[in-house]
Amino acid sequence: MEAVKWKHAYMAELPAEAQGFEWFQKEKGRLDRELSGEGICKCRIYAQETEGRACLFAYAEEERDREGKGPALFLTKGSPFFWREARQVYEFKVCEEEDLTGLSARGIIIGVKRDYLEEYVRLHDEQPQVIRDICYENGFRRSSIYAAELPGGGLYLLQFVECRGEENPALYENETYKEWLRVTGECQEPLPGERFWKEMKPVYEFEKDVMS
Repeated sequence: MEAVKWKHAYMAELPAEAQGFEWFQKEKGRLDRELSGEGICKCRIYAQETEGRACLFAYAEEERDREGKGPALFLTKGSPFFWREARQVYEFKVCEEEDLTGLSARGIIIGVKRDYLEEYVRLHDEQPQVIRDICYENGFRRSSIYAAELPGGGLYLLQFVECRGEENPALYENETYKEWLRVTGECQEPLPGERFWKEMKPVYEFEKDVMS
């Protein structure tokens, strides 16, 4: 059974002094040590160009609640990034006694219409159990969705997903699930050139239990 952890997500733009996303690889050893000492259980950071800006999106699980206290120390100490906290809008309920080892993780992004964000939240608050069952049967094990606003720009949904194996294409052939995607899709705005959620590029990953 999964232990209770506090979950947060953040976004930041990439400043010139960061010299690219390679900053995370150069600083990985230091970041790993600081996260381990800061009570961070898991952290994944993804990169995505959004509205012509290079952006970073971070997902973290922590041993203590930081609500209202801004980004965790590791995101600001010695970092050239200014992080803004995102709003959590959905959490996929983990099944009792579920084995959560060996899951594949990814981060995906899609736009959300400003006037439809609360409707999107409502739909997920009232998500039918059959939709959760379908997702589970097709490999979904953990999923957190956040809303993040790009300063002076649009509003986006960030989904941090962990699945058992590869995504099953049969999921999108299920008529019940297709109707769910149609309804929720009315609230969304895919990124330019996309038709659905877009996969983001992973640039950093930390997990306390597997730290070498």
